[in-house]
Amino acid sequence: MDDSTSQYLSAIGLVPLLTKEDEVRLAQTIERGREAQERLDAGERNPRLRAQVREAAAAKDLFIRANLRLVVSVAKKYPLPTGMELLDLIQEGNLGLDRAVEKFDWRKGFKFSTYATFWIRQSIGRALDQKANLIRLPGERAASLRAAVRQATGGGEELDTEHALLHRLTSLTSLNTTVGDDNSSELVDLQPDTGPGPEDLVLTADQTAMLAGLLEDLDDRSRYAVEMRYGLIDGQRHSYREIGEAIGLTSEAVRRIIGRSLDSVRDRAELLDIDAA
Repeated sequence: MDDSTSQYLSAIGLVPLLTKEDEVRLAQTIERGREAQERLDAGERNPRLRAQVREAAAAKDLFIRANLRLVVSVAKKYPLPTGMELLDLIQEGNLGLDRAVEKFDWRKGFKFSTYATFWIRQSIGRALDQKANLIRLPGERAASLRAAVRQATGGGEELDTEHALLHRLTSLTSLNTTVGDDNSSELVDLQPDTGPGPEDLVLTADQTAMLAGLLEDLDDRSRYAVEMRYGLIDGQRHSYREIGEAIGLTSEAVRRIIGRSLDSVRDRAELLDIDAA
């Protein structure tokens, strides 16, 4: 556990836990503040309403801070994906806690922690689906996979075939992972080289030289316009307007120059029996 996580856990541990009576009292205050805000939004002007809104904000803040340890206990049950830290999961769970405080109905008599755990898990699970997985799974399949992983982690069991496959497909793997019977190679060594091979380089060089030869008969301005248009100078194709600004002509004039130049290049290619399509 790194220093930032330790400091966070120490800080939230200083906030006293709430009793069930405290939860009801805070929830009632939040509800009054919500109703007061609705009346203010409707145009009612009353200092007491503004006070109730401020009291509700303070109550919600205390409600959340007193339950941050609940988020930590839930987040710790999830295996950490590559590239994510415990604090990342905690922060996502805190979003679910905020949602739970907003929607908590004190009249139903439920203990808040039971209700909030659902929203915390929902928020963490959604974050794992969106940020940690290489492949996006449908919501139901993702939830099923998370439940299976939690059960396997907690009970020391193995995943069934379907969930094992989904877990493998959605998990990040480092290219530095060792492979082979003697672990003498890394996964990166087995990746195909997608760069151009020697034959491609030779072919490209020949085509470049051939194209340069076809453009030799054009005057400097026409050749420059063609090369700018097709990215032969800087590797980027330019618009007629950009070329016109560079050589002091209108876009239409540039278009006509390039059209005539291409016709000339095609005629020369036909004489030399070269495919200039």
